[in-house]
Amino acid sequence: MAEFMYDLDMFDDGTSAPQPIPVKEEKPKRKLRVLDDTPQVRREKLRISEKKDYRRTFAIVACSLVMAAIVVSFVSLGAYINCVEHDIAETQAELDIARSQNTILNIKKDSMISFDEIRKVAEEKGMIQRDRYQVTYFDLSDEDYGVVNPEG
Repeated sequence: MAEFMYDLDMFDDGTSAPQPIPVKEEKPKRKLRVLDDTPQVRREKLRISEKKDYRRTFAIVACSLVMAAIVVSFVSLGAYINCVEHDIAETQAELDIARSQNTILNIKKDSMISFDEIRKVAEEKGMIQRDRYQVTYFDLSDEDYGVVNPEG
């Protein structure tokens, strides 16, 4: 039988096995406390509070300006829309008046022309009404058509 030699050194600690990375514990941050209230410390506190006040004031003013711009734009657009709607209403009223006048004029025109008056005027001029035998009807099919001579 053959002898086998196994190299088990590679399984030793630190050779091929991954080592867990130790997690560093974070220390809690401590607030810096100043025990002495010196004039320098007071000035620095005042400067920091003034800086915060300026930021707040600027933010409030900027928001106010934006809101005012939005309100002004809504009001001006509303006024513009109102003006355009007023113009549309005026034009619509003019159109309604023109349509009613057109209807009145058409009625007057139709009342001025009557077939009895036309017959009476035609008889005065010596015209007579045609009889049935004088009327000739033509049956035109789709294949019949005329061509106009462009030369004259």
